[in-house]
Amino acid sequence: MKKTVLKLMFFGFLVISCTEKEDIDTFYGEYIPQSILAEDAIDITGDGVASMNLLEQLYDKGNFSGRNSGIIFLNLYSPQYFNVHFSQVLMRLPYHHMYNDEIIIEYYQIGRRLDLNENGTVMLDWNRFPPQFETPNQFFDDIVVDQLIINQGKNSPVQLVLNQRWYDFSKEDWVETKVYYIFSKR
Repeated sequence: MKKTVLKLMFFGFLVISCTEKEDIDTFYGEYIPQSILAEDAIDITGDGVASMNLLEQLYDKGNFSGRNSGIIFLNLYSPQYFNVHFSQVLMRLPYHHMYNDEIIIEYYQIGRRLDLNENGTVMLDWNRFPPQFETPNQFFDDIVVDQLIINQGKNSPVQLVLNQRWYDFSKEDWVETKVYYIFSKR
């Protein structure tokens, strides 16, 4: 009986010590998009309206069920979360994909190791091997991270700048543009 009680106490302490407590003053946590703006006006949904506001295009077309849906997100994990010696970022981002001769919007999820510089910029590195691409800033064939800026502090936004290839239905051609994401803490 005494051993059972001790085992339960040990298990309880183990669970409590391994659970990461969210500190509201830290930048670690889950972020949702507040804006997704392209450098150039493009039509990513095929409705005939080219716009720089990609988040509204996704929302208006029904490809995105709202800012709090979790379809598009950016999560920042502390080293303790996965019990490793480095922080990580996990993102799920929209992109165009050709499927059965049709252009569709997909959502690509990828993670990387991150090291925070003093000015708030982030250095990305591989969190698994072998690497898929030549550089850890490349997330997908058509998605390359230009800059990721973490503004430390309570409820500070995270800024993500991508060089991304989209199909512009108004031009009926693939275009490359910078895309600026602003994420806020959920």
